[in-house]
Amino acid sequence: MTLKKTRKSSFRSRLLSGEELIGLFVKTPSHSIVEVMGNSNMDFLVLDQEHSPIDLNAMDTCLMAGRSLDMPMFVRIQQNTATGMLYPLDCGATGVIIPHVATLIKAEEIAAGGRYRGGKRGFAGTPRAGGYGTRDMNDYIDEADRETTVIAQIEDVEAVENIEQIIQVNDIDCIFLGRMDLIVGYGAKSINDKIVVEAVEHVCSVARKAGKRIAAYAKHEEKEMLRALGVTMFAVGSEHNLIQKGITNLIEDFS
Repeated sequence: MTLKKTRKSSFRSRLLSGEELIGLFVKTPSHSIVEVMGNSNMDFLVLDQEHSPIDLNAMDTCLMAGRSLDMPMFVRIQQNTATGMLYPLDCGATGVIIPHVATLIKAEEIAAGGRYRGGKRGFAGTPRAGGYGTRDMNDYIDEADRETTVIAQIEDVEAVENIEQIIQVNDIDCIFLGRMDLIVGYGAKSINDKIVVEAVEHVCSVARKAGKRIAAYAKHEEKEMLRALGVTMFAVGSEHNLIQKGITNLIEDFS
């Protein structure tokens, strides 16, 4: 059987190949916002459940909206557990970003939570991802294991100290640099403080040597620096940033 490649189905292979991918966070619990943002050339969207009021029902409808447009959809979950990963994946998310992955034990837990075969992801063929019970069980499992993307957010001092162990966990596809939390963790003042810069450089060096992909939230002026560190998956803002910038530009243009 020939597999049809779509934006959603090909995302993980594009990420693992080292292709540069650019996306946005979604902070507003609205499927309409996802539809507007999904009608774009962005490579992915991330529903930020960790830091936004996105409940399970809103997550479900937002994922449905993104899926209808073949937009790769991620959820940055609230709880950094395998259980917390399950609902977004059952609802059809392309993958999950798990915050505060700081130990080998936690890394192994979330890696197993993203895979059926060889992992510990609980199976149900009845949610959206399984075609509401209409799909062949083995075909669905094969597809899910092939396409689900698991991203561990590295944002704790403990995670930096344990990065050599974390990075060796096979079924973690990518790490996401949590630089803001590293500022807090190190008692620093900005991402440019030496201790934060050195921590980020160390994490990226270990990831590059292991062939692990790196993601980061990036401002325009940071892109070349982050590229040099090995970042290939860039979150470049959110609809909040776009709305604020659009209002500012509108006022300036009208004045």
